[in-house]
Amino acid sequence: MGLHVRAATLLCKAAMKYQSTVTIAKGSAVADCKSCLDLLSLMSPQGTKLALTVDGVDESEATKEIVNLFNMKFYEDEFASAESIATSKSKV
Repeated sequence: MGLHVRAATLLCKAAMKYQSTVTIAKGSAVADCKSCLDLLSLMSPQGTKLALTVDGVDESEATKEIVNLFNMKFYEDEFASAESIATSKSKV
């Protein structure tokens, strides 16, 4: 669904666990991944090409976790499933 509030929050929480500097670039615009506002300011709908840069003592671990978030699509499928279950239960 792109880098919307929920995804930006997950990304920000992941980046904040690490000492490394974590940034994402969209063209010439660069966002600090430890700032949800920075991430949201990139206005990155699904399909936007982004470049991740991680630099610091724990960059390997940080990169692995953040790349996994993207690969798992920020758990959107699981979230959507849980949301549809909750909606169907409330209609009963």
